[in-house]
Amino acid sequence: MLWPVTVLGAVVGGLGGAVPGAVLGAVVGHALDRHWQLRHWRDLPDRLAQLRSAGNSFERVLFLCLGRLAKASGRVTQAHLQLARDLMQQYRLEGDARLQAMRDFNEGKQGDDLIKVVRAFCRREPGRAAELMDGCWRMAVLPGRLSDEVQGLLAGWSKVAGLGQAEQQRMHQRHQHSRQTRGGRAAVAQEDRLQQAANILKVSPADSPEVIKRAYRRQLSLHHPDKLAARGVSSAQQSSAGERIRQIQQAYETLRRHRGFR
Repeated sequence: MLWPVTVLGAVVGGLGGAVPGAVLGAVVGHALDRHWQLRHWRDLPDRLAQLRSAGNSFERVLFLCLGRLAKASGRVTQAHLQLARDLMQQYRLEGDARLQAMRDFNEGKQGDDLIKVVRAFCRREPGRAAELMDGCWRMAVLPGRLSDEVQGLLAGWSKVAGLGQAEQQRMHQRHQHSRQTRGGRAAVAQEDRLQQAANILKVSPADSPEVIKRAYRRQLSLHHPDKLAARGVSSAQQSSAGERIRQIQQAYETLRRHRGFR
C-alpha cells in the first residue's frame, strides 16, 4: 500500500524543511490520505476531480449531461429543448436557477467529457445516482434510436453511477414506451384537429388542394354578413358571423399547412 499524499507531503516538506519538514509533511499527508480514503496513486485523480466538482449540484450535473446527450444525438431539436424546460419545471427551477440550468445545458453541448463529473457526483450523493441516470435516459430516447455516441455516454455514466445492465434496460424500456405513448396521443390529437377543420369546410382531409380552396371560398361567402342579411337570418346569427368566419379561416390554415399548399 502506498499513501500518495503522505509521500507528496514528505517530499514537499523535505524540500522546505529538511528532515523535520519531511516528517511534518508526511504526518499531514497521511492524515489527508486517511480522510480522503486514498490507498493508491490511481485513486488520486478521481479524488481531485471530486474535490473540483464539490460545488456541482444535482441540477448542474443533470443539465450538463442532458446537453451532452442532446448534442450527441446528432442535432439538438425542439423536442430536446422542450424536455429540458419540462425538467426545469419538474425541479421547480425559477429565475436565476432556471437561467443557470440553461447555461449548464448549453455548456454540456460543447462536448466535454463528463465522466469525472458524474463519478464525483455519484460518489458524493449515491442516493441520487439512479435519479440522474433516469433523467438522462429520458433525453436519450427522444430521437427514437440511440446513436453509438449516446450509447457510449450512457454506458460510461451508468457504470460510474453503479447501475447494472438490468436497471439500465428497465429505464430504456420505460422511457421508450412513454415516448411512443406520447407520440401516439399527439398523432391522434393531430388527426382530430384535421377532421374538425375538414368538417367546418365540409370537405375531407384527403381532398385535393383545389377542392379545399373552393370549399373555403364557398364557406366564406355563405357566412358573409351581407349574404346573411340578404337571406333574412336572425340578428343573433348575423352577430356571430365574425366568429364563424374566424373558424373557417383557422380551419383552412390547418388543412393548408398539413397538405403543404399555398
